[in-house]
Amino acid sequence: MASSQTWLLRPLQERSTQIFLGVLFSALIVVTFLHLFMPQGSALHVSAYTVTLLGKYLCYALLAVAVDLVWGYLGILSLGHGAFFALG
Repeated sequence: MASSQTWLLRPLQERSTQIFLGVLFSALIVVTFLHLFMPQGSALHVSAYTVTLLGKYLCYALLAVAVDLVWGYLGILSLGHGAFFALG
């Protein structure tokens, strides 16, 4: 059981993964701060449209990762992810 846990956690222990997750989390915090706490007339204010657009991009990225995992690693062509994504 311990070997399966270390296999699952190995990608999280790589330096590049930690840097990527740190940058992603920092960008999330900065965009949230700039949207909520900057006045609308400010040059640093992030509009609601931009936040909505970033949310859509993240949904598309999540779909791409799901299809990559199912089709790429497992070799199973499943269009169920696309149908579920199209409905929601």
